[in-house]
Amino acid sequence: MTPLLDPASQGAPEDWLRHAQSDLRVARLVRQDLDILPHQPAFHAQQAVEKAMKGVFVHHAVPFPKTHDLQDLVELLQAHGIAWPFAVDEVEPLTSYAIHTRYPGGFAEVRRQEVDQAIAVAEKVLDWARLQIIPSHTGST
Repeated sequence: MTPLLDPASQGAPEDWLRHAQSDLRVARLVRQDLDILPHQPAFHAQQAVEKAMKGVFVHHAVPFPKTHDLQDLVELLQAHGIAWPFAVDEVEPLTSYAIHTRYPGGFAEVRRQEVDQAIAVAEKVLDWARLQIIPSHTGST
């Protein structure tokens, strides 16, 4: 098993949210550019979800592994009694965007529709994470 990271040494939860929001912004900006390969905005959408979740871990002082596996992170949230409002199968497919799409070959082409879905999931997860970390926050990304 991957060693757990001490949340106290991982910075502020708000910093994790800023990084997640930046990744989501990159995904949105490059989504429409046909010169950008579709797996790249999908990668940034996955990173937004992962960083938002890890920000919630830091906020709740829950140690977490250095992993890109979103299903593992969901299970860890639930194991610590942190309410996860989405189906695991909404976020789990994004895991492959963090791992398999970094280099050419070895993955199926990511379709634009899949990119749109990944961005929509990232938007929902960031909204949830903001409410966890900044409870007075209302509104969408």
